[in-house]
Amino acid sequence: MATFRRWVVTCVMATAATLLAAAGAAAQDAAQVVERMASQVLATVKTGASDSEREQQMTQLFRANFDIAAIGQMVLGRHWNGATPDQRDKFIAAFEKAEIRAYSGRFKNYQGQTLKIGRVSPSPNGASEMVESQLLQPTGQPIRIVWEISRGKVIDIAVEGVSMGMTRRSDFSAYVQRNGLDALIDELQRRGG
Repeated sequence: MATFRRWVVTCVMATAATLLAAAGAAAQDAAQVVERMASQVLATVKTGASDSEREQQMTQLFRANFDIAAIGQMVLGRHWNGATPDQRDKFIAAFEKAEIRAYSGRFKNYQGQTLKIGRVSPSPNGASEMVESQLLQPTGQPIRIVWEISRGKVIDIAVEGVSMGMTRRSDFSAYVQRNGLDALIDELQRRGG
């Protein structure tokens, strides 16, 4: 009986060690996603590329590091279920282009900021990892940014506690209620160029 108990305890401890190691690896991987992306963005903005070159580089970076389909479904919220497959495809394509254009424009104004990675923890529902970071500025206070990473890709960003995904979802929902989903797609296509 004592041998059986030792065997059970050994199995439980081995399983716990394996789970802890996997959690540690996931946390490290999530932090590496953010670190890699930050260095790629920094390399892109330091090149002095033209607007179109920067947008092309940001497109590659965005597609490699963001789960566009998951983000698109999240920001469209309840309107996703009512959308046709064609509307969903058009929305995802237009949303991606509009976001890339917006971020490309923001990164044009690089002034020596750096990103410092902090603690990594599981999300409240345990389905993703939350990577805390600070955007350090040459002048002014650091900006707190939390990246939500799932399956090696960004699914949301919270800046100073405000989720960009939830902000877009609120804005898009109000727009769709006033104008309809096709009008939102048209507006995003216009913004994306």
